[in-house]
Amino acid sequence: MSRFFATGSDSESEESSSADEITPKAPGATFKQSLLLSDDEEDTKRVVRSAKDKRFEELTNLIKTIRNAMKIRDMSKCLEEFEQLCRAFLKSKNIVDKEGIPPFYIRLLADLEDYLNQ
Repeated sequence: MSRFFATGSDSESEESSSADEITPKAPGATFKQSLLLSDDEEDTKRVVRSAKDKRFEELTNLIKTIRNAMKIRDMSKCLEEFEQLCRAFLKSKNIVDKEGIPPFYIRLLADLEDYLNQ
């Protein structure tokens, strides 16, 4: 029974039991929890990669999607991904000039040419 509707001597015992059940939460409790969560997140290690690794990984991911599109014979997807690959290659032009054209890029171009000739 609610403590507002209680009457008589029983109300005192009910008030104390209902007062025990309802405890207001401090507004700082959620802030402390968020701080604790961020402490846990700090345990994960960050991976620092060079610009060359980032660009080459981007190129290899695009090449994988192009190869998948070639397998399922989806020419529109293949064309979209090839255009993205060309843009990504232009972004990595500085790195390509220093390191040379990556062999996986040349291999994909040869495979695409064979695929289109079929």
